[in-house]
Amino acid sequence: MLRKLGLTISYFIAIVYIVSILLPALYCLRQGCKGPGELDAFMPAFMLTPFDAIATAFSLHNAIQQIRTRQSWSWVFWPLAIIFSIVLLGVISLIAFVIYYTVRHR
Repeated sequence: MLRKLGLTISYFIAIVYIVSILLPALYCLRQGCKGPGELDAFMPAFMLTPFDAIATAFSLHNAIQQIRTRQSWSWVFWPLAIIFSIVLLGVISLIAFVIYYTVRHR
């Protein structure tokens, strides 16, 4: 019971994190972000990156376990696994850029 509740919370946090990245991105694509002031919409996603990356990693791990069970409904987890892995790769690249620019400007 407690494990299912934890996974539910993890999936919810991961989906909210993905939506908090996608909504400002769609706004910028439609309206055109013309300056740094409009990029403030991404700040909630950037501030919560460490916490949300952990939740996304747990969600990806569970999705992979569900795919391995080979049940009739395990196909549902393939798109989730792909989305979660893309998000985790983006988080890793964001952290790498932050480390690179921090070290370079010292």
